[in-house]
Amino acid sequence: MDTGDLYKASSSLRAQSSSIWRDSAIQIFSQSSRDEDDEEALKWASLEKLPTFRRLKKGLLPGSTGVNEVDVANLGFEQRKVLIERLIKVAEEDNEKFLLKLRDRIDKLTLLLGPPSSGKTTLLLALAGKLDRDLKVSGRVTYNGHGLDEFVPQRTAAYISQHDLHIGEMTVRETFSFSARCQGVGSRYGE
Repeated sequence: MDTGDLYKASSSLRAQSSSIWRDSAIQIFSQSSRDEDDEEALKWASLEKLPTFRRLKKGLLPGSTGVNEVDVANLGFEQRKVLIERLIKVAEEDNEKFLLKLRDRIDKLTLLLGPPSSGKTTLLLALAGKLDRDLKVSGRVTYNGHGLDEFVPQRTAAYISQHDLHIGEMTVRETFSFSARCQGVGSRYGE
């Protein structure tokens, strides 16, 4: 082969390889535009399912005549009580399942007493895994014989602040349950 033939062969190979890239590039971009259209359609569908202002103000309450649509802002005392009881009932069922699983393991209650600013809250926060990561901790904190780096404390313990304000008509159990629900405590951690 002389130099001219080599030049023609190499330019022919270049032309073929560039056409391969050009053709596949066209397919790639056309496919991505279709995918983008599908993705945009999915986003619009999810936006349409978001609650509207009207849906935020309305609720369904079971009554003697069946399920009624009511304005939540204009509920009377009894209707509010029924609504809260329905919301708490779900939390109580979850707590009941949890306590039934732990029935044989619970045999001790510890009362933590001490003067103000002695570290009671800090200890409870450490056991619940809610301490700030920047906080300097000395010593070794163990929970049932395990270090806090060996498990996820948020799945095992909970700390509910004494400064939580809730509805005065709720029992202590309902208040704890509601507060724990609002703070994301329980089996739903990390989901």
